[in-house]
Amino acid sequence: MLIGLEIKNFAIVSNLSTEWQSGMTAITGETGAGKSIAIDALSLCLGERAEASAVRPGTERAEICAQFDITALPLAKQFLEQQLLSNTDQECLLRRVICKNGRSKSYINGSPVTAAQLKELGQHLISIHGQHAHQHLLKSEHQLQLLDAYAGHHALVDNVRQQYRHYQNLQKE
Repeated sequence: MLIGLEIKNFAIVSNLSTEWQSGMTAITGETGAGKSIAIDALSLCLGERAEASAVRPGTERAEICAQFDITALPLAKQFLEQQLLSNTDQECLLRRVICKNGRSKSYINGSPVTAAQLKELGQHLISIHGQHAHQHLLKSEHQLQLLDAYAGHHALVDNVRQQYRHYQNLQKE
């Protein structure tokens, strides 16, 4: 669950800091209120492609930090443990820095990572639903996640995943 978002020098935003309480969060507002800018910044923090145009004019770099409570997110915890990025069982901090030359740096819990790692972890952290979000249901990997979540067999899914990794390691030997 997203519990905090900090945006610096992104698009037209010089500095924005928000905190959320537990539960579902909906971002609503009039046209031009900045909803898309906040979502775009969050998407960048979750591994989306970065472009130099995202940096606020007149500044050197944009920085986005997102803080998540991962207490009830076993797949996120597992990813962090596998990547040796876990620093607590309860929170996760993502950070993305985009320079005006277009280069970017990504961090999970203070450790440098690739944007691909951010993206993979992001899939376990948050679900952003926009105007065409229903198209996400057409992806087979999402269908499998929904089915597994509905069945409530998290331990079985984890066990199968571990056994499959073990099988792959044995094949490599």
